[in-house]
Parts: sequence; structure tokens; C-alpha cells
Amino acid sequence: MATVIIRPSGTIGSVTGFDVSGSTFMSRIGDNDTSTVATQNNVNCSAVGIPFSTNSFNNGDTVNSITLSVTGAAGGRGSGPEITCVIKNGNSTLQTSTLVFNSASTQSASAYSTSLTPTIVNGLTLDITPDNTGVAIKEVYITVDYTAASGEGGGGEGGGGAAAGYTHKVLGVAAANIVKVNTVAKANIAKINTVD
Repeated sequence: MATVIIRPSGTIGSVTGFDVSGSTFMSRIGDNDTSTVATQNNVNCSAVGIPFSTNSFNNGDTVNSITLSVTGAAGGRGSGPEITCVIKNGNSTLQTSTLVFNSASTQSASAYSTSLTPTIVNGLTLDITPDNTGVAIKEVYITVDYTAASGEGGGGEGGGGAAAGYTHKVLGVAAANIVKVNTVAKANIAKINTVD
């Protein structure tokens, strides 16, 4: 099994009641930088259709679970703001959760694991609706726990064999946990920067 973090990317459906909107909202919640913030500035507030653009998963991969995490804090009017988060695939709701920020922190929903497929994970969206207390959202991400397809990236023509190539750590990640690096198959990682 392996995990990968996917972040908001692409064009959001709509944003209301935050101090930023559109691509600025998306960059602040998806840039892996907690110093950039989208702050609620209206009691009526929502971000609808936040996309997680990814094509990281192949049809043979097994998706075990997804876990939504949000880094946030109180945004001004009071303590303990709540946000309701709805993870969707198209028009189908997968999971609804409520996260509460009693202090600046990262809150995570329960892992969701029902009937997940690579196609579903490659098409996830998120709706966020804060209560009227006021929230500052710093980061939003989904951790995907998956098992790569057997034989991915190896076996030569005709496929089927396990990837044989790389046997060294990359940035502290064990070789056994490396499936792809920037879409380069494990068997071909040696081609990156001519590292052997």
C-alpha cells in the first residue's frame, strides 16, 4: 500500500463569502503553504465544486480509502467555527463531515472507503459551507491510500511482470513504496537525472 496527497487544482464552481474568490481562492487553499489564507467575511459563505484534478490512478490500482483534511482557524467573529464538507463524484455525495476549529489546527474527516475506484478518485470535488462564526481556511487536501496495480511499469512488452528497476530511496522514501515519480514508472526511475 502507498499514500499520495492530492490538492485542489483547476477551476472552482463558485465561491461566496470569502475575502478571495476564483483562482486566488484555489491557490490559497491548495498551495501547501499555511501562510496563505482564505478568510470568511460574510455569514453566508460557501465554496462549491472545488476540484481535485488528478489522473494519478490507473484502472488496475486499488483505492483503499480517502481522507479529507483541512487546516484552518477562527476567522474573527468567535471561537470554534464549524465547516461542513461534502466530498462528491459528479452529482453523487460520497461523504459529509463537519470539522470544528477550536484552535489553529488541521482537522481530518473519517477515512472513507466505500466502493472507491481510480475513476472516482480522479474526479473528486468538494463543497465547503462554514457556519456563521467565521473561519480562515489555510489548506485543503485529500490523502489517498491505494495499492498499485500488480506489474505496473514493468514486464516489458506484454506487461504482467513486477517492476524491477529502482532499488534506492528517493528523498527518504523506500524503494518498495515508489511506484512513479512525476509519472515515470518505477522501472524507469533510473532515467531521472541519470541517477542509477
